[in-house]
Amino acid sequence: MHSADHPQKQASYVSYLIGFSLALGLSLLAFLLVCVAAASPVPVLHALLTFLFDEQVLQTLPHALIKLGVLIFALLQGYVHLRYFLHLDFSLHQRLNLQTICFTLAIIFILASGTLWIMQDLNQQM
Repeated sequence: MHSADHPQKQASYVSYLIGFSLALGLSLLAFLLVCVAAASPVPVLHALLTFLFDEQVLQTLPHALIKLGVLIFALLQGYVHLRYFLHLDFSLHQRLNLQTICFTLAIIFILASGTLWIMQDLNQQM
């Protein structure tokens, strides 16, 4: 192993560790939001949530806000995975990879929304 490779590997490990920590944190935050929506059936989580927030605030939190929060955490986690694990950024070197991922996401969105549209239409006609 060359001595010049060692700092690069160390930086890669640090990048993976940061990405793993962020992904784990975002997953835990989304899980806590869902526990709030389900009135936290786990006693330890209920005790933690009532310690952090007022009980009345937890009960009046609208489900739409919880869904929006989970969606935001999911998008942030997608960005964390692209940045820290796939090492994608907005540089010229990575532009082709980024365009390929955006095109794939567009195709997935078209397929999913088209499927939901067709199923909704079939449900109305039944």
